[in-house]
Amino acid sequence: LTHYILIIIFLYSHQVPTFGSGVVQPFKDSAFYVRSNCPFTLTHFTHNRVECDITTRRGNSGLLVQVEIIINKVRTVLQNGSILVEDKSVSFPYDPTYQHIFQYSIYTKLRSTLLPLSVTWHSVVELEQELSTDMTGLCGKYNVTGVCEQFFSYTLGCLQSSWFHYFHLCHKNIYGYENSKHIGCAFFKEIALHCGKSSNVWEKWRSVTQCAQPTCPGALLYEEEGAAFVPTCSNPNPHFSSQDITSSCVCPEGEHCQIFPRV
Repeated sequence: LTHYILIIIFLYSHQVPTFGSGVVQPFKDSAFYVRSNCPFTLTHFTHNRVECDITTRRGNSGLLVQVEIIINKVRTVLQNGSILVEDKSVSFPYDPTYQHIFQYSIYTKLRSTLLPLSVTWHSVVELEQELSTDMTGLCGKYNVTGVCEQFFSYTLGCLQSSWFHYFHLCHKNIYGYENSKHIGCAFFKEIALHCGKSSNVWEKWRSVTQCAQPTCPGALLYEEEGAAFVPTCSNPNPHFSSQDITSSCVCPEGEHCQIFPRV
């Protein structure tokens, strides 16, 4: 089954991500944790008489199984890897008049032309079978003993007074979902990105948590922070802003890559 490990709402130059098994970072105030498989409203607002409503629902795995985005009464649903607009399946790039859906590095993004709003998501395929406790490799049980303690030992400098708050969120996020690598890794990645390249945790977090890098197609190389749009032979200098620096699959330095459409 395809689930979603990260949803980021970008609105009025602010980000509201939800990740892991229920961590939410609001526009203001500290991040908080909600554990529920009921639908709940992530945001609802009206701007220039255009109404927006975004709701999410998590499954028993803790990961998001459905995201509903309604802008100006047009309903877009993300579910099981499909994108449905007004109950019709669409593929990207999807470019009607009022909203654009397109590949955004390792993510997919919906950008509204009516609102100062974009929604970015990352989908993963989750194994449905019950995991054996003696299974090894990437599909084996995620050993979380001490992983929060080890990870957060490198974040004191960047989190400072927020350290205890995020440390407790780590335990809440993982508790009960020890078999899911996606739950823990999504949380650790967001903290590492928050701390940034100059922090102690930046170079260490993947080895400490055993979170593997995403795989990239062909000759592309993964970067935690890279350009969202890859130079190609037909477009060697794609336009992007500082907001388009994200986790990315990039060309080897000095090369242009041939990008093949996903199937």
